[in-house]
Amino acid sequence: MKHFLKIAGVIIGVLCAALPSGAILAEAALETRQVTLSQNLKPGDRAGRLRFLGMLELPDAMRNSRRLSQLSGLAWDDDDAILYALSDKGTLFHLQPLFENDILTGVRLLQTLPLRELGSDKPLLGWRIDAESLDIVNGRNGRRHDAELIIGTERVPQILRFRTDGYAIGRHALPAPADKAGSFRDPNKQLEAVCADSTLGILAMPEVPLKNEREGYTRIFSVAGPSWLYPSAPGDRITAMECLGRGEVIVLQQNYQNPFGQVVVNLRRVQLESGSPAEPLKPETIVTLDSNKGFQIDNFEGLARHRGNRFFMVSDNNDLFVQRTLLLYFELLND
Repeated sequence: MKHFLKIAGVIIGVLCAALPSGAILAEAALETRQVTLSQNLKPGDRAGRLRFLGMLELPDAMRNSRRLSQLSGLAWDDDDAILYALSDKGTLFHLQPLFENDILTGVRLLQTLPLRELGSDKPLLGWRIDAESLDIVNGRNGRRHDAELIIGTERVPQILRFRTDGYAIGRHALPAPADKAGSFRDPNKQLEAVCADSTLGILAMPEVPLKNEREGYTRIFSVAGPSWLYPSAPGDRITAMECLGRGEVIVLQQNYQNPFGQVVVNLRRVQLESGSPAEPLKPETIVTLDSNKGFQIDNFEGLARHRGNRFFMVSDNNDLFVQRTLLLYFELLND
């Protein structure tokens, strides 16, 4: 028995040494709680063009002194079957969603990693860690372990390239005026959404219209230069977007004032064309979730396509006890 324990200890030591600094191995699924999207909606049912496929309340868990909370970005790595989640505090979580009959039933936490400074192994600190948006490159190319994460930050408007272990490897130059913090209306309402399109490249959107923007519109920027005017009603906040390919984008926006007020979440689909068109875009609203109509929703800020027309969406609990971290799984229907 002693000999067996010694061998087991050596094996565990080797496995732990192979993990990146700050990583953990998951022994069991998180203690999640099933939450219904509305009182009369069970998993598999549809609400308009949304088919509800499960929602979990994630625990406010601590791993390596880092809290699973304030999640603002999601990205799905189909090659490695990992759901990446990003916190405002600069922590990258590797999650493994669990399913039964296509319904989301649980989540394993595989790794917890700090984001690190570009050109350094030092974790991001202070105002430099306000990470708000996330997407993935090389997540569906049929090759494992070659994915790259695209992360947008506030306070300092920038889009950075990261390895999946949290190490920064590059920076995308932003076009004017999105490259200047002074162009935004508020330090905490800067680049809130980012996604990588197969034809238009890296796209980004601010949370609210820029200072000198045309009334009633915000803008989708491409790091390659073109931009598009996107209609935005008073009180609307852009919180995420997902590129579907060939210029097709789904935008997550919500009207959310405080944890005790009405929350309205909209998913809108829009087609972008090459160049900067003179006319504003005309997005199509495909899903509306309104807390005043019985939907149990919160401050949703992260969106990621899973497979086909199925998506994950996550809420930012703002580290407030009155809010929840909700992971929603759903399918968008064509009619």
